[in-house]
Parts: sequence; structure tokens; C-alpha cells
Amino acid sequence: MKVTQRILYPTFDYLEGIYTGIYAIIQAVLGLIRDILKAFYLCFLQILTRLFYVERDFSSSISLFARLDVIPRSSHHKRHRLFSARKTLVETSCVICTWHGDVILKEGASIGIGSIVIGPVTIEENSICSQNCFISGQSHIFQDISRDILRQGVETKQVVIGKNVWIGSNTVILLGVRIGDNSVIGAGSTVVKDIPPYCVAVGNPARIVKQYNFETKQWERV
Repeated sequence: MKVTQRILYPTFDYLEGIYTGIYAIIQAVLGLIRDILKAFYLCFLQILTRLFYVERDFSSSISLFARLDVIPRSSHHKRHRLFSARKTLVETSCVICTWHGDVILKEGASIGIGSIVIGPVTIEENSICSQNCFISGQSHIFQDISRDILRQGVETKQVVIGKNVWIGSNTVILLGVRIGDNSVIGAGSTVVKDIPPYCVAVGNPARIVKQYNFETKQWERV
């Protein structure tokens, strides 16, 4: 009899469990629908961006799976440039954002798989950015702890990567940094200050460990 009563007269906890399960399923379905609609919207934005907002040479290559955030987010934001010169390469899963400054890729520059570049950034001729790097000329301001970070504005300083520079994978380059021509940044480094030309820098923060000697024509430890 007890079993029969439980079947005919389910407890409140049992009904609450059914309601919670149904509610969770509805929320999951609505969330999936939202994600699908957003994916179509973002796809439309990427097509629009590549057709009308990117300045590029025919010989440049930008992966179809790269994300280009070039169209301003709101009407009061200034439009900035994404320029991709001859023989430049932007590989798959890269993100390039020009919401706060131009991103200029000069002839032969390349950005490796999974890297993020946030303007203002200029990468000079034949410089190579390896996989999963983060290069940003912008940073969020956080002065007032009583306000949300996203409501406190941003600070921008131009990042310039010189000619024929090699940036190792997983490197972070922060705003205002200038890297001189023919320099190398070791993998996993964090660059917070300028690096002169013809130097090898590694570490967190990055420091110069080698410099090219034009007399001996060799890289020498410093």
C-alpha cells in the first residue's frame, strides 16, 4: 500500500524535481537557439568586414577562420584601419581587433595560429608572430574599485614591431612597446618595455640576453 500511495500521490520534492528538470531543458534549448542566431549574425559581420572594412592587397592571406573585429561596436566609436599589405598572412583562429586603434601589417608580416592582436599595433616588413601570441596596444583602466572595470575606459599606446623580427610562441607584448629591427623574442616571454634592434630577449619580464656584434658577425651574450 505504501508503494501504491507513493505512485498515486507523488511528494512535493518529486514534482519540484520534474519542474526543475523541465526548466533546465527549456533554458538549454533557448540558449542553444541564441547561440545559433549569434553565430549567423557574427558570420554576416565577418563577410561584411572582409568586403568593405579591410584594406588588403590581393596577395595577402587571411584565414576564413580568423575573427576580424573591425566594425565599430557603436555609432560614437571611431573607425580604425585593418591594413594587410602584400604577402601578409593571418592564420586560423586568430583575432584582430581595431576597436581602439589601427592594426597595420606591412609586406611579408605574418600572425600565427591562435594569436590575438589588439590595435594600435604596427608589424613591419617580414616580421613573424608565432602561435598563440598576445599583442595589445590597449589596456583597461581600473582606478575606481567602486565601479565596473568595463565602465572605466581604456588606455592606448602604439605597439611597433620592427622589420624582420621573430616573436616566439605564447609571447605577450603589452601596450607602448617598440621592438627594434632584426630582434628575437623567446617563446613564452612577456615584453613590457622597448627592445633595441639586433637583440635576443627572453623571460617574464623579457630581458636582453644576446646582442649581435657586427665586428665578429655573431650573436654574443650580454
